[in-house]
Amino acid sequence: MSTPTTPPRPSQLPPPSQDHYLGLTGANAMATKAVAETDARILKAIKHNAMICIHGNVGLGKTFAVHTVLRRRAPHTTVRLRYNTGANMNEIRTQLWNRLDLPGEPLQAAGPCDQRIQDALEAEPRVLLIDEVQGLGTKALEYFRNLWGDDARRAAIILVGSGNTRQKILNNQALHSRILEWYQFSPLTPTEVQAVIPAYQQIWAGAQSELILYADDMVGHGSFRNWARITLLLNEALEENPDFTLSKDLIRWVLSRIDPATRHTTQRN
Repeated sequence: MSTPTTPPRPSQLPPPSQDHYLGLTGANAMATKAVAETDARILKAIKHNAMICIHGNVGLGKTFAVHTVLRRRAPHTTVRLRYNTGANMNEIRTQLWNRLDLPGEPLQAAGPCDQRIQDALEAEPRVLLIDEVQGLGTKALEYFRNLWGDDARRAAIILVGSGNTRQKILNNQALHSRILEWYQFSPLTPTEVQAVIPAYQQIWAGAQSELILYADDMVGHGSFRNWARITLLLNEALEENPDFTLSKDLIRWVLSRIDPATRHTTQRN
């Protein structure tokens, strides 16, 4: 007689179609060095119930990489948290309560509410994914440090943020001392751009390496968000004007649409 199994809870991670900036059609997930480094750190966080931090400038693919890895490593145990800048403690607790599927409304008293949250985290393995950490205040960061605990280590915690994320954590020594590993995202190097962009989206599949590097110098700057934006605009231009071809002139036109200060006087049919 087989024992009935409990079906896994629905994943809180967004579908892959939402990962690419502006929902770029036909964009592929690229196996970059940054994704591999993120995977290694998340595996350690899960193995040791540890805290890690993934940070770097906006548009470099941090959230994309973390979501990609967690869909593979912890699709049903990830608790995904993302707060507005300056979220107060009531908002912090309420979202966490709801994401943990705790019954009823969050308890009004902070102590009993936190105890219920801690009990839920200790009841089964969880991964807390906290995105946009740069927008959290000191009290919120300290709250998650206490929630993680020390001896208990109630859940693996993945902190993801841009801007001054690292400095905020450095300023909180109690939290900083508990971060097991860091990883800082950087723009794609020219070598990486040449390696990954031809497979990123169909429009670049047959493009010459010189044209791809030109697009990166002019607009891409090693940022996947920039590449998604210019790829979308180029695709639309080519669809609306079948006589056009992918060229330096068309890339300059895209730049003029993104940056109005850029002059582009070529006549368009």
